Amino acid sequence: MDFIKTPGAPNAQPRLRRRGTITTVLGNSRDLQYLANISIGTPPQPFIVQIDTGSSDLWVPSVRSDLCLQNDCGATGSFDEQLSETVTGGEEDFDIRYGDSSEYAGLLVSDTITIGDAALENGTFGLVVQSRNVPGGDIGYGTTNGVWGISFDDSQSELVEGDSRGYTGIVALMKQERLISRMAYSLWLNDPDANAGSILFGGVDPAKYDAPLIGLPIVPQSGSQRISAMNVEFTSLTFTAGCKTTALQENVVRSAILDSGTTGTILPNDLAKTFLEFFGAVTDSNINRPLVSCSLANADAQFVYQFGGNSGPKISIPVADLVNSHIAGLQFKDGSDACILGVQGADIDFLLLGDTFLRSAYVVYDLEGKQIAMAQAKLNVTTTNVQEITGDSIPGVQTVVSSISMPSASRTAGAILGDQASGFAPNPRFDGTLSENAGKASFTVGPKSTAGCPSDGVKDIKSAASFQRPPSMAGAYMACAAISLVSVMFGGLFLLR
Repeated sequence: MDFIKTPGAPNAQPRLRRRGTITTVLGNSRDLQYLANISIGTPPQPFIVQIDTGSSDLWVPSVRSDLCLQNDCGATGSFDEQLSETVTGGEEDFDIRYGDSSEYAGLLVSDTITIGDAALENGTFGLVVQSRNVPGGDIGYGTTNGVWGISFDDSQSELVEGDSRGYTGIVALMKQERLISRMAYSLWLNDPDANAGSILFGGVDPAKYDAPLIGLPIVPQSGSQRISAMNVEFTSLTFTAGCKTTALQENVVRSAILDSGTTGTILPNDLAKTFLEFFGAVTDSNINRPLVSCSLANADAQFVYQFGGNSGPKISIPVADLVNSHIAGLQFKDGSDACILGVQGADIDFLLLGDTFLRSAYVVYDLEGKQIAMAQAKLNVTTTNVQEITGDSIPGVQTVVSSISMPSASRTAGAILGDQASGFAPNPRFDGTLSENAGKASFTVGPKSTAGCPSDGVKDIKSAASFQRPPSMAGAYMACAAISLVSVMFGGLFLLR
């Protein structure tokens, strides 16, 4: 494509401004991805982009891209550089390649990027012209929209030519242009039945969570000294049904990556096996995803994740939030309704916690302080109490727990998405009737009890004096250690470095 470069606005003047925070509404697209409205160029051209805490590049498709020539980009937007008075760049190539073999390539350009009523001059983004192996293209789940990665700048994808890029990411640019005081943002995805959540740049909103808000250090991925992902230390998982609590995994130390670009939850196989047994999940040759009875959405039960040890934050995930019916008319052999479970296992030893987890959490990502603060989210609230993050600490954080100790090495790669994406859509000849019957869950389905539980509860949890590390996989997986995590809509992806 012939790229037309212009020198930018001729009379542009430096702007001294401070607004403190920027709030952007996030639309819930069928529980598959969370989307933000932005515009690029002068005059502005509108876009819908997926918000992604697991990657670091903003890219949108060109009006002349194969994505938009082969599909209709009218709803999500396509950029026509010839219509913008302020676009510059185009001398450097842009290329981002994911672990499922999908790839997006084009040019690295700069233009005015507008987020809400805040305009960022000379924001850099990838203008995608060509794509390969785009997942889900045959089922139309938003594959034409761009992605807005908001992780660390040093995790930006590499250029096709050259070993360095060195451009300022969008969050850093917000601070540079005095729109926010600190490179931090708070994510509130809201109830899965709600139409929208929000992301708040430069601030925190106590009206959106139940205290306490507890801080955790962002730690390097296992086997590395480099912080390149939103990675914290997971230490226990319990299951509560009625008044009975059972430990699924406790007093361990495992990496957990909080990634809004991942739809579901991906667990190590050992933990996933126990998890799925609780649901009585089954698989079927027609659909390569765990399937459960849709009636489980009525269960009075939840999973509780804890991070950072006994003093760290706990996040409770209702069973109903994990039982999703993305394929209408899906039934087990016995005629009962079947739903897809938003949890899957993989041959890894870290947790990839996507939207099925994040909808229950209020998460503050502090890029400057390399810290994440978490609390249980309040859902469907309409009040606000926005507080700007101005100093080195996050307002409202009651305590910051220390790092425990990560395993010495970990598998950080794998074709996780390949299995998920290929099995997400049924074969066109599949009539919706599965070859299996529903499995039996380990908990009772019924309305929530109003009687309450004894003060001490009924527990199956065993006490332990210290935290244990899972067995190391160093020898088998060190060859994969250079692969960094990113994501797209169907599940965890990996950026090939």
